[in-house]
Amino acid sequence: MTKYLRTAVAIAVLAACGNAFAQDPQSAPSVDSIIDSLKSDTPASEQGQTRALRPGAASMATAPAPAPAAPAKPASINMQINFEYNSAEIAGSSEKTMATLAKALASPQLEGRKFTVIGHTDASGSAAYNKALSDRRAAAVRRYLMDNGVASARLRAVGKGESQLLNADDPDAGENRRVEIQATGG
Repeated sequence: MTKYLRTAVAIAVLAACGNAFAQDPQSAPSVDSIIDSLKSDTPASEQGQTRALRPGAASMATAPAPAPAAPAKPASINMQINFEYNSAEIAGSSEKTMATLAKALASPQLEGRKFTVIGHTDASGSAAYNKALSDRRAAAVRRYLMDNGVASARLRAVGKGESQLLNADDPDAGENRRVEIQATGG
């Protein structure tokens, strides 16, 4: 088996495993990929798509095309930000991802945009508990971004709890525990 074929097979196996593995700090998204994901809104005809920066994070199935006059969908990305179990403390394994995110949001290319940090959880636990936990996690990410150069006036934090599962077939799946960054203005 050639080196390239082994690499391709390894990538395919990892992609098939989806979220069986925690995010590798070495594979954190680049500043440029975050900027590209957030700098402009997508046309309404692509409204069923969500941009994800890790394999298996979002379904890329498209919804039926809306009427031509429909507004554009705000640009957004799903980020794999790890937290300590049952807490809103950002895990050390997400440090590189958080630093890259802060650098991208503070970049000149995005300086005119505002963002909503949206926390999501899986379905384990009560809906009320998950809503409160997602609020705290979104606030922790917002606080980190402010501490690292992003103006507070450009950031809003919201928790959605378990109400918007990426993997409804497996409500307790890891990909449901995520932070979404949505461009909301600019």
